[in-house]
Amino acid sequence: MNLKKSKYLFHTSRLIGQNQYVYLLFSGRKAKNIVVSKEIYEKVLNSNTDSLSSSIKNILIENKILVEQMEDEFVEVNKENRHFLKENKNDCLYISIQPTAVCQLACDYCGQVHSKMYLNGKHIDAIINRVNNKLSAVEFKNLKIGWFGGEPLCALKNMIELNSRLKELTSSHNIQYSGQLTTNGYALSPDIYARMKNEFNMHKIEITLDGVKEFHDQRRFKCNGEGSFDRIFQNIISIVSSPAYDFKECPISLRCNVDERNVDGVMPLLQLLVDHHLQNKVYFYTAPVVSWANNGAGSKNGQSLLGRYSTEFIAFMIENGFRVRILPQRSAPYACIGTEEHAEMYDTEGYIFDCSETSYSDYYAKQGYILGNVMDTTNLDNRGSKIRTVPEKLLNGEIKDCKNCKFYPLCGGMCPLALIEGTPRCPSFIHNIEDRMFLDYIEKSRR
Repeated sequence: MNLKKSKYLFHTSRLIGQNQYVYLLFSGRKAKNIVVSKEIYEKVLNSNTDSLSSSIKNILIENKILVEQMEDEFVEVNKENRHFLKENKNDCLYISIQPTAVCQLACDYCGQVHSKMYLNGKHIDAIINRVNNKLSAVEFKNLKIGWFGGEPLCALKNMIELNSRLKELTSSHNIQYSGQLTTNGYALSPDIYARMKNEFNMHKIEITLDGVKEFHDQRRFKCNGEGSFDRIFQNIISIVSSPAYDFKECPISLRCNVDERNVDGVMPLLQLLVDHHLQNKVYFYTAPVVSWANNGAGSKNGQSLLGRYSTEFIAFMIENGFRVRILPQRSAPYACIGTEEHAEMYDTEGYIFDCSETSYSDYYAKQGYILGNVMDTTNLDNRGSKIRTVPEKLLNGEIKDCKNCKFYPLCGGMCPLALIEGTPRCPSFIHNIEDRMFLDYIEKSRR
């Protein structure tokens, strides 16, 4: 068999002692990090594999480090992707609901236009009818609600009414009911957390903190200009200290949106979490700030900085007992509201969307991203969705940025909306994959 090294192969060698090196090969096809000898490492990189033993060759072939000379790997990756998508059809109906367009904050990179609008009774009735029709048309096992905004907790009364009626609906269909909440955390008290967990069947609550106070308050401030960090952080401490908090059943996940202005605030925030013994009580992750509704937020430089700095962040998190995913996993085309056949989102006026970024935006409304309204009972399948076409375009190689990228098997193209707009949101690990390989080796060596 004529062999070649995979084009999705990553490699690094690092000093681990006095004149002692470790040699690592990471397969993008299998998402597996392998320690090899210097001899094997050099032979693989130099495509000089004829003299390798059969047993070694078999291991390298099994892990897609070596592949057949004539193999078109992009085609093979997409065969695997098609099989995965076929075998993993979702039996959960995901619906995202924005009960209000109100928000206490005026974050400077937000792309939404906020207003004093709330879901009214007729729209709530229409949402219940629409969801009921979906549950009647397809045999689902679970209904999952993503509560989004604006700030959803500004419309707690509306949420409570909807939640009660949705639970009745799932009971009548004899299926499971669950939810998750995306919130700025400003109004999230221990009592409300308990209600979200127990009455709303929440399995995750996500809160954004953009660094410690001096960084966060420069960008995530209240509508009157006052900072929001102190109250949000105190809410988090109060919740995780309360008897109601259950990390396994309903964890808090902290998201830190990063660009050039606050990248230096991430490490102090991690240290603050450690100082308050939160590292094993919450999840934490970073995400790059990106342009939202063409508002010009974020930059390539900011994304690159996050990628490079994240080596330090991950190392700190490993040292201090955070739960952290070091290396990426094998990924088929990215799944979101827009790519799921039956999933959709409703805003406070009943308009239907297939992306959380396209609501409350004149920019996206003018481009045809409003798919209908829940008051129209004739439109149930969202035939006008642009985003739903993205997975097939990836599989057919129509999106050239992904077709020619060696990270494609590991990210699946990421955000479909960004791919449509020609501004791929590449994951931060493209900037430090070799560092992550070494950190993974170090972490596993300590077990």
